[in-house]
Amino acid sequence: MAENKIVVRLDQKLMQDGSIDASIERDYKKVHDMLNTHVRKTGKILTEETFEKGNQALRTWLMLLYKKGATQDKLTSYLRCGLAHLCFDYIESTYKSIDIDELITRALLSFKNRGYQNSFFRVSPAEMAQLEARKKAARKKAVKKKAVSKKSTRKAKAVKKKAVKKKSASPKKPLKPKPIKKKAVKKKTAKKTVRKKAAAKKKSAVKKPASKKPVKKKPVKKNKSAGKSKKARKGIFSKLFG
Repeated sequence: MAENKIVVRLDQKLMQDGSIDASIERDYKKVHDMLNTHVRKTGKILTEETFEKGNQALRTWLMLLYKKGATQDKLTSYLRCGLAHLCFDYIESTYKSIDIDELITRALLSFKNRGYQNSFFRVSPAEMAQLEARKKAARKKAVKKKAVSKKSTRKAKAVKKKAVKKKSASPKKPLKPKPIKKKAVKKKTAKKTVRKKAAAKKKSAVKKPASKKPVKKKPVKKNKSAGKSKKARKGIFSKLFG
């Protein structure tokens, strides 16, 4: 299993040769991590059969990336990087002890002898047909979802319209009498007071009949001569009948 620190030197050699794209240098770690997990499951690559299993696992993984939208040029660099990684593991498992520089040199020779520098990531016609069928099915599902959502929105709008019509058809509630404002009451009371004052003025304007004043009787002056005659009469009577 190749260590990332060592296999990075292999990537640099491939970039110098122009076998892989140097602009996506950081992405090649993904390829090495994927192949290392595969090697842990299958064991060290010792035969051509195990080498081919690794090649198939690499291409299956690249196909998944293609379905997600990765370009063929990018996946071609991934493919070449992964095949060089497999060559490195194959040479490493063949020798019990080998110098790192020698290991990298032999891995590059194995890579070129197998013609991997001219390999390209291509999708077969059958795989392309499957991908197109899947895309069409996904599009149909999206169209159906949109149609269902439109129908649901239309139904909801129709229900709302019916509810609005029912509300408008329902009899209107009698309007509550508006509370009398204090200002209006003051105006009414002021008018009443004005009317009362006017009525009082009219009543006072009507002349009352003059009340008759009692006529004072003048004291009658007593006639002194009459008094004297009465006294004289009394004196005669007293003398006669006395």
